[in-house]
Amino acid sequence: MLRVAIIGAGFSGMVLADQLQKVANVKIFEKARGVGGRMSARYVENFSFDHGLQYFTAQNPDFLAFAKSCDGAIWQGEVVNLTSEKSRFESYLVATPNMNGLCKKLAQNFEIQFGVEVVPFAAKKIDGWHLFDKNSNALGVFDLVISTAPLAQTQKLFGKEIKSEKALPCFALMLGFNQPNLLTKWIFAEVENNPIKSIAVNSSKPNRNKDVSCFVVHSSNTWAADHLEDDILEVQKKLINEFELLTKIDCSSASYIATHRWRYSVVLDEKKSAPFFDADLGLAATSDWVSNSKLEDVWSAAMSLAKKIAAN
Repeated sequence: MLRVAIIGAGFSGMVLADQLQKVANVKIFEKARGVGGRMSARYVENFSFDHGLQYFTAQNPDFLAFAKSCDGAIWQGEVVNLTSEKSRFESYLVATPNMNGLCKKLAQNFEIQFGVEVVPFAAKKIDGWHLFDKNSNALGVFDLVISTAPLAQTQKLFGKEIKSEKALPCFALMLGFNQPNLLTKWIFAEVENNPIKSIAVNSSKPNRNKDVSCFVVHSSNTWAADHLEDDILEVQKKLINEFELLTKIDCSSASYIATHRWRYSVVLDEKKSAPFFDADLGLAATSDWVSNSKLEDVWSAAMSLAKKIAAN
C-alpha cells in the first residue's frame, strides 16, 4: 500500500487521514500536544475556550451529514453589532464538547505522533521521502508526503513556492469568570473600527459548562498585523481595555486570562486555490489557505485532494 505521511493533525489532516486509510498506510505527525489546529480548544480548571474557529455553517448536504456524524450541534441566539447596535438571530453549527471535537472524533482511528516537528526535506531518494524531526530522529520513509500546515511552513518544508492567497494574523483573548450568565442578551458580537473584531460567549454554546462565563475575543486582522510582534501582555492589556468598554464587564474579577497569537488566522479573499498535488514528486498540500477559511470549503478541498490521491 501507499506509504503516506500527513503533517498536521488539524481539520484538513484528519479528513485526509480518514479518507485515505483504506488505500494507504497513513502516519500523522503533529508538533502541538493535541489535534485541532485552528479548531483547537484550551481547557483550564472549569473553563474551556474555542480560541480559534468559533462556529461554522453548512450548505453542502454531505458536509452537513459529516458534521452531524461527528457530534455537531446547533448554537443559536442573538448576534449583535456593537458598533451599529443592530442585531439579528443566527443559527450556527459548532462541534461538541469543544470545537476540536470534529478532529478528536476522526482521530480515534489513528495513532498520532504529537510533539513532532518535521524539518524541511532533503532530495527524494529512490525508495521515497526520508523524514526527520528537528532532533534528527528518523520518522520513516514515505511515497507521499502531505502537508496541512500553514502556507509559509508548507513552502519551507517542501522548498517550493505554492500559489495561494495571503493568510492574516489574529490575537485571541480568553477570559474566564466563575460566575454564570455575565452576558445573556447575545451569543456573539461583531465590532467595527476597533482593535476587537468579535466577542463570542463561549459558555453559551451547547454542551459547555453553564456554571461559568467564558469569552473569546478576537482582534481584527489588520490590527493584529500591525501589532504582531508586540509584547503579548501589552496586546492583552489593550484588548482587555476594549472588551471592558464594549461590555461593561470588569475583568479584574476574571479567574483566567490568556492571549494566543495566531500568525496564520484567516484568508479573506473569496477566490479559491486548488490543493497542491505533484503525483510524480510525491508531494501534496492543503489547508485553510486554499479557500476563504470557511470550514466547509476546507473540507471540500481536503476531500477533493483525497480523491485525486486515491485515483492516482
